[in-house]
Amino acid sequence: MSQTAQTEDDRATVATVCLGGCSGCHMEFLNIDHDLVDLLEDVKFEASHMIVDEKGVPEADIGIAEGVVTNEENVEVAEELRENCDTVVAWGDCAALRGIMSLRNDDDPDEMIDEVYLDKADEQSESPRDDVPVPALLEDARPLDEYIDVDVYIPGCPPDAEVMAHGIEALLEGEQPEIVDEKLQYD
Repeated sequence: MSQTAQTEDDRATVATVCLGGCSGCHMEFLNIDHDLVDLLEDVKFEASHMIVDEKGVPEADIGIAEGVVTNEENVEVAEELRENCDTVVAWGDCAALRGIMSLRNDDDPDEMIDEVYLDKADEQSESPRDDVPVPALLEDARPLDEYIDVDVYIPGCPPDAEVMAHGIEALLEGEQPEIVDEKLQYD
């Protein structure tokens, strides 16, 4: 772990991000319930949209991404995660394999924007084409490793909460998490 990312109390630092996805991996992670309190003895969450209100990706020992890379902002966040974190983890099938969110790959991004923001809009609605700041969609939704180097993959849709905690604990011990057989979960 990097000395710059260590907190004064020597806990490892973690930053998580949600790219194009449903936040299901983060929701499942919160299902470790009381074990989260135990994990906090060893880990400090520097950023996580469901745990810590931090914009951007701070320096951290472990960076975790959930969701598929689907727009220009996701690319920037992924690059920031790689730049600021010693170890990058792809959490869940969207980040690791492309996942269900890639079903949009068969549709034209401009047509999707029109359908969502124009065809279903009322008179008061504005379109992203009217200078509303909506990140431009990429041609295809793609897994994290097509944009940055990924060190650890924790597949599943979502991965089981205990498996995600196991992954973090293994990294804290300097080990590569091994996720096999019954530990793989698809709900």
